[in-house]
Amino acid sequence: MLRVAAVLLLLEAPALAQDDDALKRARAQFQQATELEQAGNWAAALQQFREVGQVRMTPQVRFHIAVCEENLGRLVAALGGYELALAEADAVGPDFRGEVEQSIGRLRARIPKLVIVRGKGAASAAMALDGVALGGASIGAEVPLDPGPHALTAKAPNHKPFQKTVELKEGGVTRVEVTLEALPQELLIRAGALPDKPPSKVVPFVVGGVGAASLIGSGVLFVLRQGALKDLEDACGPGGKSCPPSMQSRYDDLKFYHYGAQVALGVGVAAVGTATAILLLQKKPKEPAKTSLALVPVAGASEVGARLSGAF
Repeated sequence: MLRVAAVLLLLEAPALAQDDDALKRARAQFQQATELEQAGNWAAALQQFREVGQVRMTPQVRFHIAVCEENLGRLVAALGGYELALAEADAVGPDFRGEVEQSIGRLRARIPKLVIVRGKGAASAAMALDGVALGGASIGAEVPLDPGPHALTAKAPNHKPFQKTVELKEGGVTRVEVTLEALPQELLIRAGALPDKPPSKVVPFVVGGVGAASLIGSGVLFVLRQGALKDLEDACGPGGKSCPPSMQSRYDDLKFYHYGAQVALGVGVAAVGTATAILLLQKKPKEPAKTSLALVPVAGASEVGARLSGAF
């Protein structure tokens, strides 16, 4: 299997627009990577295959990267690599497609899944898995993860924070119910007696900055996409029926710019909207009650002296 993939890479490489030296280095590096893979040196082989992919990312290179990631325990990333290779497998041949499909079926049976459900006190809790916030679609659903320990946290106002380390085993489905314990009443009363702190504006500005950068990046990728599209139209003619093999790399650029622009636009719009919502929903701090005392003189028919007058 490894030798077949190496031969296919060498046959397809001349279709690239890179210079001969780059192709020679890629061929040699691919051969070194396959030898490291055969020796079980998965980390070194993975690095070599990724560098080959920077010259040209073929289905075979994607497949070998996924093989290395699978043997390093990165099962979720490996599955994604196999699926990308499968999407382009028909360009290689039926034997290669069958090998990729077999790898996907085997790997899916190995990947563990975590099901997180809301329990008492956690109906509106914000949850995070390995430091990444969980969206509503991830709650109650089977989330595929790599084997090993994973940190689950949850927090909600007026409740003690939840922390749990979940150990996942290959092929298993683990269910975790998140429950939050309410804070004691005396702590809530004491906390409510303190003046509110002014809301921080750091988070909305950071989120908004990320959104603005994503929107700018989307615009840049769109311009690059248009350039790549024009180059293909000029070289391939109407409908792309006479497209030379040398334009394959330009077609790959077009796909990258197209999908990259869409993703960056979505992230930018979402981030700017989130930052705006945070700023609008932030509450102004309450002013603490003023306390004052004054000595007021009193003179009348029945009394002469002074009394204390105050506001609390």
